Amino acid sequence: MQFQHLDIHKNNRFHSAFPEIIRLQNNDLVCVFRQAPLMPPEASKGTHNSKLTHNHVQDSSRIVLVRSKNDGISWDSENLVVIDQSDGTNDLNMAMISQVSSGEIIMNNHRWLLKMSDGEVSELKNSKMNLSKGRNKGPMDNIVFDSLYFSKSSDNGFTWEKPSQVSIADFTYRAHTGKNGVVELPDGTWLLPFHGLASGDIQDRMFIARSYDKGSTWTQPSTVAYDPEQKIGFHEPPLIRLPSGRLLTIIRTNDADGYLYQAYSDDDGWTWQGLKRCPMWGHPCNLLYLPTGRILCTYGYRKEPFGIRAAFSEDDGLTWDIDNEVIIRKDGLHRDLGYPASILLSSGKILSVYYFHDSEGIRYIGGSIWSENDVYQT
Repeated sequence: MQFQHLDIHKNNRFHSAFPEIIRLQNNDLVCVFRQAPLMPPEASKGTHNSKLTHNHVQDSSRIVLVRSKNDGISWDSENLVVIDQSDGTNDLNMAMISQVSSGEIIMNNHRWLLKMSDGEVSELKNSKMNLSKGRNKGPMDNIVFDSLYFSKSSDNGFTWEKPSQVSIADFTYRAHTGKNGVVELPDGTWLLPFHGLASGDIQDRMFIARSYDKGSTWTQPSTVAYDPEQKIGFHEPPLIRLPSGRLLTIIRTNDADGYLYQAYSDDDGWTWQGLKRCPMWGHPCNLLYLPTGRILCTYGYRKEPFGIRAAFSEDDGLTWDIDNEVIIRKDGLHRDLGYPASILLSSGKILSVYYFHDSEGIRYIGGSIWSENDVYQT
């Protein structure tokens, strides 16, 4: 197979990771991702086998956007848009993006509260704040999951409203962003996929919340996938609506030997069925429906040879052609890479974006252009 590898965005002062890409109604391609300043190796533990320290939780992180006006051939990194910047008390993470039928662009992400004393953490846990469960003593001392946040743009992503907390009444779940933005149903309902811990859980489950008023308020989340025996956790789910009306999710797992799991709904997400292990090993993943009728699942491969892989389904996700698994990259230096997202170019080729690293340890947003026709001759 032929692959054209390119740099979407690289900055030697920043760790860039967790990209999402969409095509806007005006045909611009926009890629949104998280950045945080590099730190010297001695600054903290957990260097992910790199020459430089890259914390996935950091108090100076930001959410940014880059744009291509020529179908992904080049990217305007000089005019990078900062959607949101941490105020030094929290970490901004896992930005996902979508454009709804009105033309409005929606960015959703989650935040972690940082540098909190043990007393402040205890006070939060005893309050009615919509969170959670803490992470104990990371590089930023106490880390506490805050909530999901939204920001909106009405000018194709050049300017953004101030982010606001997702409003869910009596929300007592730990909320961690899914692997794509909101999915709009034909009746205008917005669906928001995410994962977290419900009361009493020790493993995460996948949730969906609904909004009937364009994100102003959200229903109490409903469970899509969970393990009643609490042996398997479900993380970072993408959600796609197929032409048949079926909703499909392929979910990253914990304690399931590294395999993805899937489920589907034929009633706009009210009920879910078919929860089972996929043949794809890797995490997390992205889903793309192609004009040929195939579904593309792209995922990170965090064991040797480290890289990015993909598989196709020809039957709305019931089965996956793992025999023709596509190895997009196999030249990664270590496991701190991935989180891919794919998009169809006007040429009919596929652009898969992801975060990767160079020989100096710089994490950057990379991309690979490749063709479905190299897998299935037409």
